[in-house]
Amino acid sequence: MRIAIQDGFPNIPQSAEAEWIRRCLVACDRLGYEAIEVVTSDDILRIQPDCVLLTHEFSPKLTPFPTLAVMWSPFAFYAEDPLRRKSILSHDAHLCGSDQIAQWIDDYLTGCGKRPVIAEHLMLPSTPDQGPAGPLPDRLSIMYAGLHWDGTRHGAVFRALQGRVPLRLYGPPRIWQGHGDEYAGTLPFDGISVLGALREAGVALCLHKAAHRAANCPSMRLFEAAAAGALIICDDFEFPRQWFRDSVLYVDADLPAPLVADQVAAHMDWARRNPASASKLAARSNALFRHNLTLETMLRPLPAVVDRTRIARGMVSVRALEGKPSPTVEYVIRIGSRSATTLARTLGSLVAQSYPALAITLVQFHPVEGLDDLIAKVEDRFRWINRIIVPNSGNRGTSWWAGLNASSAEFIAFLDDDDTLLPNHVESILSVFDKKPDVGFVYTGLIRIQDEPGHFFWSPNFSGPGNQVIEERRELLACSAEEFVDFSPLRNVIGHNAWICRRAVLTEEVLRDPRIELSEDVLFMILMAGLTPFAFTGMATAEWHWRSTSKDNWSLSYPPQQLEEFLARWQERTQAVRLPVRNRIAPPTGVHVQADWVARDAT
Repeated sequence: MRIAIQDGFPNIPQSAEAEWIRRCLVACDRLGYEAIEVVTSDDILRIQPDCVLLTHEFSPKLTPFPTLAVMWSPFAFYAEDPLRRKSILSHDAHLCGSDQIAQWIDDYLTGCGKRPVIAEHLMLPSTPDQGPAGPLPDRLSIMYAGLHWDGTRHGAVFRALQGRVPLRLYGPPRIWQGHGDEYAGTLPFDGISVLGALREAGVALCLHKAAHRAANCPSMRLFEAAAAGALIICDDFEFPRQWFRDSVLYVDADLPAPLVADQVAAHMDWARRNPASASKLAARSNALFRHNLTLETMLRPLPAVVDRTRIARGMVSVRALEGKPSPTVEYVIRIGSRSATTLARTLGSLVAQSYPALAITLVQFHPVEGLDDLIAKVEDRFRWINRIIVPNSGNRGTSWWAGLNASSAEFIAFLDDDDTLLPNHVESILSVFDKKPDVGFVYTGLIRIQDEPGHFFWSPNFSGPGNQVIEERRELLACSAEEFVDFSPLRNVIGHNAWICRRAVLTEEVLRDPRIELSEDVLFMILMAGLTPFAFTGMATAEWHWRSTSKDNWSLSYPPQQLEEFLARWQERTQAVRLPVRNRIAPPTGVHVQADWVARDAT
């Protein structure tokens, strides 16, 4: 199995994600997986993986491959963050670090109308098996490697320990100012140096943020310590109690920092006076780790999770597997303004669909050189390819309605001759129709792609001291349910190629050409909203190809006065439509606020 492992913070070379990726590459190699580190969606497309592992919830799904997110951060960090909620919704499956996190993912996706795919096993920032524990060193020191502790409650613990117990502190010098000889420098993020430093010191102090303890998801420090065979001093919460039992020395993290430091010092004094017992504890925690919690153990079920994900997300046709009949989905494609090469890309995305029963109606308003040869290459894939000729009047709405009236299949959709679909687009939408027979219009989210060179999308996780331009050409433009609040052609989340509708709901009025010249797709969608219930897949499987230089597919590229006139006609014509009223329970707010949890860790 080939795995693309995406670095969520490519401009931060010293991060927990970067360290984990180094270790994951080792574990994958031991399991016989081919793992490759990637940054951008183009990197992923180049290697054509069997799946993608996302190392942070900031990163959305942007490619056709099964995309699994490792969720080992407390949900308090992202539960009320709109950007991360959108990314999490786009993921195909989730590998969770605790039952609490898995429950939040289940609740959130279910509330969005998307069936969750959650791995049954734990996925945490563990480390590969390092073998049996060796003897503890004669002189014990507490080893800690940290990047962000100064000014926090845990920083106060380290300051209270200064001079009382031997410390070996690693990280940026500014973090450990004032610790003198206790500061041991920096460690490379190579997946092994931290483990070596733990063995040399013999004792690991594993302290967690309050949010981590509440969500029962430990940091990588606990796994590093157990893998290295160190004596572990850990704050007391459910995870270490369940998995390490009494092989760990506990402190009460809810006490004031000086009292926590007293408990740590008492444990160190016990270990110094009882070296044989301390070595037994370290060996026992190492054995428990090796039996249950190695990174190899957590990655071993991955192929089965990928197979389950492919079926759940329509990457294989469930109908074909079960021998069920497949109603025809007919795509209307208007052609004449772009080359056969561009059209070939669009048709190729239909050829690659996992859904078997497709047809095409080409609405041609201008000759396309090489069109006949292109049709001949792909026609065997489709139940039919019809072609109609319409006048080249410059009115895109006329060709839209000509194609609509010429279509005959049970399900209808539109696709511009420069846009594409992910291979599971049709199958995932038809599965919603199967489950909701009263729904007449189903849509997905939209991925925008920069087609012209030199243009890239920025994301907050691309910031960092590396200051490199991250050449990401794709972004998750829309992945949410349309609320029809202040709706207009310039304010909506449903892409022109993101939906499929039942032809049976089309009325004579809808089929009448309004002769509108702008936002004809949105006008049709509004008419449909007045006729039939809508449903959202909770996925993003449509691709909108964007050209930031030529701007030939931007509505805003029209002259302002002409755009204003078009929009006035659009608004005038839709006055009789009664849009769906937002009628659902309000989502929770103010319950899971990251700042509140951070404040609990502050001095």
